[in-house]
Amino acid sequence: MRVRDATPADAAKLVSPLQTLYSETTYMLFEPDEFTMTEAEQARRIEERSGTDSGATLVCESDDQLVGVVFGTRGIARRTRHSLYVLIGVRQSWVGRGLGRALLEVLQGWAIWRGLHRLELNVAVENVRAIAV
Repeated sequence: MRVRDATPADAAKLVSPLQTLYSETTYMLFEPDEFTMTEAEQARRIEERSGTDSGATLVCESDDQLVGVVFGTRGIARRTRHSLYVLIGVRQSWVGRGLGRALLEVLQGWAIWRGLHRLELNVAVENVRAIAV
C-alpha cells in the first residue's frame, strides 16, 4: 500500500472507485447518483491543483488499484487561508487497515509544509472509526 500525490493520469482510475465509495457508505458527501464527474473533469481538477498551494489530492494504491483517496481544499478567504477542508474515502474492503490514518498523515505533512494550521474534517457522530482517526 502506498500513498502518493494524484496525477491527471489517475483520473480514469479515480472516477470508478469514487462511484463505488459513494455506494458503499452513507458517510460520503454525495449519494451514488449525484456523483457525475467525468474522467476529463477529474483530470482537470487534479492538474489545476498540482504545483499550487490551493489543495491536494492524494491517493492510496495497492497492486495498481486505488483503494483510498483524500482531498484537501485550502480556504480562499483571508480568515480561512490557514485551513484545509478535508474529504476522505476508503474502500470498504480496506477499512480497518490504517489506510485513513495514513492518508491523513500525508495530507497533514502537505499542510504543515505550506504553513497551514487547521484541518477541517466533518464526521458523522455515528462514524466511530472516523472519529477514532
